[in-house]
Amino acid sequence: MKKTLIVVLGLLIIIGLGRALLTLPAVQDMVLERGIAIIAKRGAEALPDSKSLRVYVCGSASPLGMGQAQACIAVVTPEHFFLIDSGAGSTDNISRLGLPTSELDGVLLTHFHSDHIAEIYEINLNSWVQGRPQPLTIYGPQGVAEVTNGVNATYRQDRIHRTGHHGEDLLPPALGVLAHKTIVPGIILDDGDLKITAYIASHPPIHPAVGYRFDYRGRSVVISGDSNVTSETLKIVDGADLLLHDALSLPTVTALSEALGAVGQSRQSKIVSDVMDYHASTDALIVLAEQSNVDMVAFYHLVPVPPNSVVEDIFMRGAPDNFLLTEDLMWFDLPTDSDDIIVHRP
Repeated sequence: MKKTLIVVLGLLIIIGLGRALLTLPAVQDMVLERGIAIIAKRGAEALPDSKSLRVYVCGSASPLGMGQAQACIAVVTPEHFFLIDSGAGSTDNISRLGLPTSELDGVLLTHFHSDHIAEIYEINLNSWVQGRPQPLTIYGPQGVAEVTNGVNATYRQDRIHRTGHHGEDLLPPALGVLAHKTIVPGIILDDGDLKITAYIASHPPIHPAVGYRFDYRGRSVVISGDSNVTSETLKIVDGADLLLHDALSLPTVTALSEALGAVGQSRQSKIVSDVMDYHASTDALIVLAEQSNVDMVAFYHLVPVPPNSVVEDIFMRGAPDNFLLTEDLMWFDLPTDSDDIIVHRP
């Protein structure tokens, strides 16, 4: 007992001395220099070489949830880098994941709800600063021109000031202006290695809304955006390796709506209840998997984001082993020379 007390006392003294040392400017400067060197080294490291189709969860949340970024998925191959949507908080996660934004080919929007477009300019600025060699193109259904032109107009002064400060050689003005391309359902890109197909999503009253399928050297992933399960969903996921689909927990959202109503918050109760109209329930997605041959289903754009393990269990109730809940910074590795799907958790 005496030896234990001596050890504890010694540790407390060491901790106290350490805290005292950290108040000294010379020690603070040394810690700062070493910490910044580590951060700079990490920032300079490229993604490891890979022949895989890689899928990164840059944002897994819906507006009904806190603590996670809003909808954003990155699809990366050795030759390509696309984002699907750009929700609030996602650009920070893109940086945390070390994704090469200087190589960003475009942002594919599923629709124009705020939680899918909130950081279009943030990723534009990030990739512009990182040295992207061409204007960033925003792809989306009818309406993408209005959204893109609005972002360009809103941040015009920002671009002027940044170029004025850093110079045109470092931040060429033309590369800070977003381009846009209106897409219709069907193949929107096919370069021989990567094929991107847009399909109609069901997110009423929003029309049009779309989802996307990526096929790369025999591997495939479907990203839904916000949608109910429809015959179009069943068709597009046929033979897919991985499906990332927005998911709503009916028991949780129903309980939340009823609880809000019970305490007189009828306005909030109605809004929460309305959300159930246009998101796929977890039950519907389980049925979808039973009717298709998709290998893995990952829930994202979680309605709501589970705040604890109990709600996580409710979310996954009845789901088979090839289903999982996503979280920010999770990523999937789909090697082109196998059928494996390797899940990396943060």
